[in-house]
Formats: sequence, structure tokens, C-alpha cells
Amino acid sequence: MNLKEIARETGVSQSTVSMVLHDRAGIGHETKMRVRAALEANGYVVKADSPVTSSKYPRALFIKYKRTSIMVDGNPEYTAKLMDEVSRCCNENGYELVFQVATADTLPEVFQRANREQFVGVILLGTEFTDEDRPLLKQIRKPIVIIDNDLVKLPITSVCTHTWNSMRRKVDYLVSRGHTRIGYLRNLRETSICQQCFRGYQAAMAEHGLQVRDEDVFFVEPSLEGAYESMKKLLARGISLPSALVSNTDCLSLGAMRALQEYGVKIPENVSIIGADNISSCTLYSPQLTTCDVFPKDIGKWAVMLLKDQVENPDVPVIRLRVETRIVERESVCDISEHVPFERTGVETVVG
Repeated sequence: MNLKEIARETGVSQSTVSMVLHDRAGIGHETKMRVRAALEANGYVVKADSPVTSSKYPRALFIKYKRTSIMVDGNPEYTAKLMDEVSRCCNENGYELVFQVATADTLPEVFQRANREQFVGVILLGTEFTDEDRPLLKQIRKPIVIIDNDLVKLPITSVCTHTWNSMRRKVDYLVSRGHTRIGYLRNLRETSICQQCFRGYQAAMAEHGLQVRDEDVFFVEPSLEGAYESMKKLLARGISLPSALVSNTDCLSLGAMRALQEYGVKIPENVSIIGADNISSCTLYSPQLTTCDVFPKDIGKWAVMLLKDQVENPDVPVIRLRVETRIVERESVCDISEHVPFERTGVETVVG
């Protein structure tokens, strides 16, 4: 059997087989022993200058960056899926993963640690990164991959949701259901990724010849409870509601939906709502939230693969990998023919 066939038989890449053959660092002990046995069974002489039983694995650093912590900790399911998959893939590829939380104040110190200690590279969760955080990245001197933010102005490898296309897909979907007055639930504490989402919404509306009305853009806090409280205050002021709303997280959509329903707004008859990241809570509300699959496990897997590629091939080009989303149809969107404009009737409910 050749190396390619051995790779297929042992369930690893051909480069991994080559690394085991030449006893290079970066392969987990169990994987190394499995591949080594297959190589020796097929007549290969495995180089063994260092003990193959060594348990000292190369380390990768995962940085969970928190500027406000609201988006990272306020959407724990999405973050947990990302981190779990990164951890699993690191183990699979022979890396020991070290976790570190950082803020704008502590990130320079964390980068210094990464540069100083024997980390092969860094994976940075950049959900809450803003434009003013960008200069901090110039301090890192190790291979790095950014997750959940593509930082288009910097030559850094990244993997994230294609936020622009995701917003376009949601607007297209609502237009296909007949909606033309489409509002936006906007993060009150915006990061660069939030700004990209909003620009995608504006571009999608323009493509359909639809107006983005200032009164249809609702600023809410970026968490489920925060969006709920923010929407309650907006409703108390007497806002006019569009026929449909989009957002860039399910937490914003679900929080706003709860406030709307308490105010007497029927979903989707009075207002259709579409979310963004298909968290499990989408199916716990009534109606169940129409949203998008954003494939956090795939994002985590690709982050590790891109980091590994940089570690093994320092001359690889910068890669920006964008993962397309997919609409998940549930119950929170109706056709415009079924839409009934909301009118407040009866005894007023105190909201606030």
C-alpha cells in the first residue's frame, strides 16, 4: 500500500501519514501509533529519533475575546458549539488546546504569552471585535485564525458566516413571501460583524428597490433579555410596526418577539420575524422561530484545519473562508396575503 492508501485506511490525511513516517511533531499519540502500525505492516521503516510514546503534544491557544461579553456570553449555545468542535478537532489532529479569556485590556498580554510560550498557533473568537481592536492583532507573531469575524481590512486568515449573503438570503425570502416593508432589529452595541450584517440588509433591500426607513430600524440590547426589555420600551413609545423583521441573532428575534406578544402583537399575523443562527430555543417558543443554519461545527472544524495548514506550511496565503447559511422554515413568517396590520385596541397594558 502507498501512503495515500494507508491514509485512507487509517482515516487521516496523507500529510499526517508522512509526518508519522518521519517522526515529526504535531500528531497525537493514539493517531501516531495507529498510523505507525499500518506503515510497518506495509514494509515501511518508521524513523524514530524520539520516543513515539511521548505524551507531550504541541499546544494551540484558543482565545475567547470579550469586549462587552454580551454577544459571546449572551448567545452561549452558538459559542459552545464552536468551542466544542475546535477542541474535538484539535485533539483529533494531535494538538493540546489551551483556553484563555481576554478583554481589550488583557489581549496584548495574552498575545505576548502566545509569542513567548510554545504554542504552535492561535484561534481567536472575534465575535465582539470592533474596528478599534484591529491594531491589537499586529502584536501576534504566531499563526492565527479568526473565527466569526473576517476582518476584511487585515491580511489574516479567518472563517466565519457569510453575513452579507445571509442577510440577503433572509430579505429575499421575505420578499418571496410578499413583504416589502421589512424592518431590522439592530444591535445597540455593535461590533464590526454587526455592521456588516446591517450593510448586507441595506444592500438586499436596495436590490429589491425597497426603502430602508429609519423608523423601521429598532435598536435593542444584544441578548434575549436585553432585546425583550428594549422592545418593551420602544412599544411603550408608540412605534409603527413593519410587516416583517430581520435580525442578526436569534436572541434579538426571540426577545423582541416575546415583548411584541405581551403587547398584543400576533406573530406572524401582525409581524413576521426571522432570526439568524438556529439555536435550540427557536423551537421552544410559540410560534417556532424561522431562522438560518449557520453551521458552527463546520466553522470550528475549518478553523483548526486552516491553523494546521499554516503551522505545517508557513508560506500558505491568507484565506478568508465564508460559510453560507441556509433558511430553516418554521412558523414565525407568513405570506403578505395573511398579514393584518397591527392596531392596539382595548385597555392599554403598561409596558416598561
